[in-house]
Amino acid sequence: MSLTAVDLFAGLGGTTTGLSMAGCDVLLAANHWSFAVETHRLNHPKTEHRLQDLRQADFASWPDFDLGWASPSCQGHSQAAQPARKASGKVQRTHDLLRSTAWAVVDMAEVKRPRFLVIENVADVRRWTLYPIWKMALEALGYHLTENVLTASRWGVPQRRKRLFVVGSLTGPVTLQDPDVPEIAFGPCIDWTLGHWRPITSLQEGPRRRIARGRARGLGERFVIQNVTGHRGLALSEPIRTITGADQWAVVDGDRYRTLTERENLRAMSFPESYRLPEQRRRGDVILGLGNAVPPLVAKGIGQRLMAEA
Repeated sequence: MSLTAVDLFAGLGGTTTGLSMAGCDVLLAANHWSFAVETHRLNHPKTEHRLQDLRQADFASWPDFDLGWASPSCQGHSQAAQPARKASGKVQRTHDLLRSTAWAVVDMAEVKRPRFLVIENVADVRRWTLYPIWKMALEALGYHLTENVLTASRWGVPQRRKRLFVVGSLTGPVTLQDPDVPEIAFGPCIDWTLGHWRPITSLQEGPRRRIARGRARGLGERFVIQNVTGHRGLALSEPIRTITGADQWAVVDGDRYRTLTERENLRAMSFPESYRLPEQRRRGDVILGLGNAVPPLVAKGIGQRLMAEA
């Protein structure tokens, strides 16, 4: 059975792309970021789009739907950002506001009562002080909730990315599990003929040290490296690790080095080759959007699972 769906905090469109692949009809997508809405509309012109703060949304004006998918802001929950919160009152206040976006899901569920809910976030969301109360609010509305930590590389995505998917159903609990399939290597996603290459000798000491560490591990002439302290390089035969909103990933080829292209980042998230980006764009916006996106192949698999339950 096909499902109608809406995509809250839709970002660049990973969820809508995957649900559409599964056969769902995504009626509406909403986000507060104009670049994300522009990108989403470019690739999903038949979907209704709303540019707005979802805490202010009038959900009564939305069409009825079977599945409400939401990916509220994760930055306020990440433990990696905890030092910044402790060091800056301004960062703390910003993250408090970001965490509050999760209540839009409760607002939507109370007004529309879709049969299914899927809420995607970092696993650290469960450390949120109000997380138990947030869950209780959804349960009070009649939803049976399950918490499912899924690894994207088990769903055909060339990225080992773990996220929590809270699934709500009005008719009984729905549990998700990673498929028992081999992981996908990231190596085939790289086009070695493209990009802005730099000599390794021109890099600062930190990146040169990381590259040397990768070579010492026997990774060969070509491998992937992340620009974070202590990274030791990654073989092309493995999935890349989490694509973040920061532009951190690069490839090494002999004596040269470059960051991943936008298209390689899209491939790392499992977006189709046909997926388009606005002509007028900033690379930083693309990377930020992809770092916050849901891999389409994960959304596709979850959509298929829920369609089987319908």
